[in-house]
Amino acid sequence: MFFLYAIPFYLVSAVAVLNAVTWLCKALSLHETKLQHGLSLNLAPVRYLINTTYKVNSWIPFLDKPETFVKEIRVHPIKSFPELKVQTWKVTEHGLECDRMYMLGKFDEAQQKWVMVSLRQYASLSKVELRLEDDLFVVGYENRDYFSVPRTVSKDYLEKMSGSPEPAELWKVDFEVVALEKLNIQPFLAAIGLPEHYKLLYAPFGKLVVTNSPKNLTALPNYTPGSHEKYRVTKFQDYFPILLISDADIKDLNARLAKEHGPEVYTTSTNFRPNILIDGPKKPYDTDDWFRFTISGKEWLVTSKCPRCSIPNIDFETGKQRAKLPVSRTLASFRRVDLGGPSMTFFGVSAVQVEHGYSISVGDRVRLLERRLNQYGELA
Repeated sequence: MFFLYAIPFYLVSAVAVLNAVTWLCKALSLHETKLQHGLSLNLAPVRYLINTTYKVNSWIPFLDKPETFVKEIRVHPIKSFPELKVQTWKVTEHGLECDRMYMLGKFDEAQQKWVMVSLRQYASLSKVELRLEDDLFVVGYENRDYFSVPRTVSKDYLEKMSGSPEPAELWKVDFEVVALEKLNIQPFLAAIGLPEHYKLLYAPFGKLVVTNSPKNLTALPNYTPGSHEKYRVTKFQDYFPILLISDADIKDLNARLAKEHGPEVYTTSTNFRPNILIDGPKKPYDTDDWFRFTISGKEWLVTSKCPRCSIPNIDFETGKQRAKLPVSRTLASFRRVDLGGPSMTFFGVSAVQVEHGYSISVGDRVRLLERRLNQYGELA
């Protein structure tokens, strides 16, 4: 009988010990890149221990489950062009509806494929204007409208504007696109100072999201996908459907920038191109090891932390890249935190939606269900 009464005590003690050891491992950065310099350790047991602890904690209702809220929802209809901030938006099988459905591209003669034209190459794209009007995305520059593209792309529109599918590559992932050859964007390109042979691209089929994704969406509990949904498919997103960041992360980074470079150097969430900005949690970078979470009851899975390029250094007020890349330098001082990319800096997390065909809204509750040590993997 005494043994039965002691079971809760032993369970609580075991959970406490697991969490204490996990905390010690994390405090010593045993799973982070501080160990990469000159050390060859097998960290798999440590990773297994920490993930086991996270799994156990996920079964205990009151343990380590911060609740936050959707602060902003942002859609980028044309990759590297301005965002649209929306109050309510639909989640589709590709991510947020219309997100990165178009991309500016150039044809690489050497590779014989279309490649990306982005803010990294042309910071002036940050000064482009974009609005949604009568189901058209209208693109302007310096208070003048230049061209528009439809929110919903029909077969007739593609036949009218484009030719046959052609090969393209985005972050070393190959897929097919169509160039909207008949869409007259040359006056816009001339106004903003880009080469006239660039074209706007559309991805009718998209690309499979394989790396770090669920092995098979049909195996997920409480979800019955279509027969074609072994993996999610994205358009011109870098790879994963959704990018999520926390306003606590932005505040912490700006405090570090002010300390290192002065108050005139700062960044904004816009620089990081997220789809969802959450209010909180209080601890910066808490999302690093999120795994399963819900938005208004609908489940999402974090796939990895997001590696960062030079775009966060752009001053969106001037449309110019800041000299000496202060944001990248500051990030490099404390955000090399993933053994999957030891030389990369990370900020925010990428995620895959489990279900689709519903809408999310600003103010929706975000609830963490389970943590996991997320490790970046090469895109496939």
